[in-house]
Amino acid sequence: MLRAAAYAPPPETPDRDHPFWLATGRTIHHFHTRTNTGRVPQLDAAAPDVWVEVSSADAGRLGLAEGDLAEVGSPRGTVHARVRVSGTRPGVLFLPFHYGYWDVPGGAEGSGAHRAANETTITDWDPASKQPLFKTGIAGIRLTRRGDGRPAPAPSTAASAPVTGPAPPAADGR
Repeated sequence: MLRAAAYAPPPETPDRDHPFWLATGRTIHHFHTRTNTGRVPQLDAAAPDVWVEVSSADAGRLGLAEGDLAEVGSPRGTVHARVRVSGTRPGVLFLPFHYGYWDVPGGAEGSGAHRAANETTITDWDPASKQPLFKTGIAGIRLTRRGDGRPAPAPSTAASAPVTGPAPPAADGR
């Protein structure tokens, strides 16, 4: 049986320091934290490291380009990732949550990797489902270094294929 729940506003909204909504999620090539899929050479080669998806409009406004290195920061932590200019909705950043430290020399301590998306999300629980709210939050993004000509390590699926112009409108016309 499904039961409707009352609307609850998000626990935080974008502000001057964190002007974007942050969404984290899965990709087609990996499952959870890659402890299994990261050991499959073909899957690991398809999506070997973390990236951040930014809309073409936001990338243009911020001077970000495909493959640039950027820092995504929230009130809780940061992730360093290559930029994927995509058809993501303006005002939203996307980070895949598959990347952590089990396969980085030195692990989380001393690696300087900053690649675990869950470190940027809200550590809280939904009161009804008891599920963690690891999927959303607010964030800012800043260029840390211009790219070296390599694209972001994102797989080129329909959802994350790089774009060079404005993204086509969604089904609702936005």
